[in-house]
Amino acid sequence: MAATTTVDVLCFGEALVDFFPERPGLPLEECERYERHIGGAPANVAIGLGHLGLRPGLMTLVGPDAFGVFVKRKLSEEGVDVRGVGLHRTAKTGVTFVAVAADGGRSFLFFRHPSADQMIAAVDVDPALVAEATVLHVGSSTLSREPARAATWAAIAEARRAGRLVSSDPNWRAHLWEDPRVATAQLAELLSAVDIVKVSDDELAPLVGSTDPGEGAAALRALGATVAVVTRGARGCVFDAPCGRGELPGERPSAVVDTTGAGDAFTAGLLAGLLQAGVRDRASLAAVSLETVRTACALGNRMGAAAVTRLGATAGLPPRARSVLGP
Repeated sequence: MAATTTVDVLCFGEALVDFFPERPGLPLEECERYERHIGGAPANVAIGLGHLGLRPGLMTLVGPDAFGVFVKRKLSEEGVDVRGVGLHRTAKTGVTFVAVAADGGRSFLFFRHPSADQMIAAVDVDPALVAEATVLHVGSSTLSREPARAATWAAIAEARRAGRLVSSDPNWRAHLWEDPRVATAQLAELLSAVDIVKVSDDELAPLVGSTDPGEGAAALRALGATVAVVTRGARGCVFDAPCGRGELPGERPSAVVDTTGAGDAFTAGLLAGLLQAGVRDRASLAAVSLETVRTACALGNRMGAAAVTRLGATAGLPPRARSVLGP
């Protein structure tokens, strides 16, 4: 096991280009002008961590196209370590059109058939880079098809081999899975393999068979997570950890323009709060205090409330802070 780490959180998975109509409430079929933003849940989490003064990295593939150049450049500008961002020979960078309702709710039109991020393979996983990170953060989108499924499990295996923490926000997307039975098995295995898990309350039913946030958090703990958090949008979150259970109210945003990326911003705040409190491995996570978990969740709530104030998953985040964990 490496004595030191040079990346606080290595996010694994999709980095896409999101196109938004020029204003909320405008249907895609009526839109003539779009705003371009970086997207993809793992990329959003990495950017959020950078805004909180941590050292994030991303492991993914982009296409040999202009959008791939944009994604990698934008990540670098946001302070994300892009050594793990590779280039697929033929598959294009994924593109998503995001329709934003007048109340900030959104729906998606995906162009990924498949996109470069879905073509990442086990051979693309750099064990040395995984070992450099204190935490490996994964979603479930890369588990929906091969070769990305094997790559995800390879990354998790390398993190475990190096004694690193594994976190997940599954970001359940039913449309990505051809066979629901495969989805059930893969998600169950993922939830049993992680140390920190965050899910939204509308994902609880397919993941653990309950719609109650408290019961859901306890079920996630029973599956194997040390710290489990269930977010409830503007209503805050519920958590379950060895130190106890609790609930925090949500933060009131200054405006609700676009809810895209709010959950990713929460995840960034949660992970940053735990790391800032000295969590470095499974032992220190198991010994985490109730105050630390509450503080980390509160930071997550604040980040989520900031994310919804502008179009784009990361445009509303607070300005980037200087490193808070040292060299």
